[in-house]
Amino acid sequence: MTRGRLAKYSLWQFRDFVMDRGIAIVLIGFLWGYVMFEPARRTMGAQWTGDQNSPLWGIALQFSSAIVSLSVLIAMNGIISNDRKTGYYRFLFAKPINPVLYYAQMFGVFMVGVVLAMVILSSFFHWIFPAFSVLNFALYAALIYVAMGGIGFFLSVATRFDWLTLAAVWVGSRILRGVYGAKHDWRSKAVELLPPVHKLDDVANSLIGRGTAETGDVVWLLGYGLLFFVLGLVVLRYGSLAD
Repeated sequence: MTRGRLAKYSLWQFRDFVMDRGIAIVLIGFLWGYVMFEPARRTMGAQWTGDQNSPLWGIALQFSSAIVSLSVLIAMNGIISNDRKTGYYRFLFAKPINPVLYYAQMFGVFMVGVVLAMVILSSFFHWIFPAFSVLNFALYAALIYVAMGGIGFFLSVATRFDWLTLAAVWVGSRILRGVYGAKHDWRSKAVELLPPVHKLDDVANSLIGRGTAETGDVVWLLGYGLLFFVLGLVVLRYGSLAD
């Protein structure tokens, strides 16, 4: 299959994302956000400003950051492992398709889908919080997709239980860094190998709230995710999709 034909198949990959994941992401984010913030907005009435001085502004930033992480988790669920578990890869790659290019393209298509879903949700957030920037939120979503999604991509190649493993790694890394990061012993050195989730709060507050973030934090998150994405491609290239 030529690259041109594979690129045309991205439309079907995007359709699969919308039907299997995108609608769920938007609905979950909308309902969660509505339940959290709309009652407060209605209660305060004309006193509601929705700017960065609002007492709920900090909660809105943390909520929006959590929505992005949850959306990436949903997007990465079974991105490769589902084809392995169901045996669908036998049919799919009976055609002259390069698995490395196919799944790399799917990763990119799903990234577009997640960012578009976040644009839709952030339009709702902007309606409640006029100071909430759609562009800043889309940039943050793209960053976290690469950082978290790259790890998820590798895990989907390496294990059949990718979503559960990714959730354990993402949450567990935050817990372990919080417990052992400041002990100044071998454990504090060991947790430095874990995903840099301890940077998320600062990056979310600065990037979503002000449109800027520390370059080192952004590079660390991007580099970690890209490293595992490349490792996933290497395993795809030299490994076997069959369990």
